[in-house]
Amino acid sequence: MKINVNITGVDTLTKKIEGVAGQAALDNADKITETYTRKMANESASSAPVDSGDLRASIVASPRKLEQGVWEYGSELAYAKRQEYEHSTRKGFIRKSVWNNRTPYRNAIRKEFTQWK
Repeated sequence: MKINVNITGVDTLTKKIEGVAGQAALDNADKITETYTRKMANESASSAPVDSGDLRASIVASPRKLEQGVWEYGSELAYAKRQEYEHSTRKGFIRKSVWNNRTPYRNAIRKEFTQWK
């Protein structure tokens, strides 16, 4: 199961940033994104329902870099989507983690790029 979080305008922003802040800012933003992706994966895993522990393990092991500044995590287990959307007591354990980290992640990115002005 993959939950996609899409950010529009990344290409345009990247070109603007390269002109102002250079590659260092983009590298730092990638590190921030990796940090928050791994944090969200760990929080999601600790909130996931447990039977055998396979779901939690698959979530923790899943963060991967797709390209600079773009990371993903989730689970490839067949029942992961069902647990995320239908589990009676822990519904939305991945979505909640993403939501809870949304503002701190945005603030960290903002802070990174405002220091380059």
